[in-house]
Amino acid sequence: MAIFDPAVYYGHHEAEWGMSWCASFGSEFWKGYRSLIPEDPGFRKRAILYEAYHKLNHYNLFGGGYYYDAYSLLEALLD
Repeated sequence: MAIFDPAVYYGHHEAEWGMSWCASFGSEFWKGYRSLIPEDPGFRKRAILYEAYHKLNHYNLFGGGYYYDAYSLLEALLD
């Protein structure tokens, strides 16, 4: 038996943080994560872009309030 992941992804480890808003992991999880993978310079700004990507995708799929979330995140990138 073989299992194939239809959503395989190869990219920068920071992209994982783009979905952290819906992962429900506690602060201890993220503290442990950072103990293994330290935060790179500029991450906080890139994290906004990673999250905006997923909020736009969710808006495309489900509509609703995801639009306003994505809009706010994209505005934050302009600061």
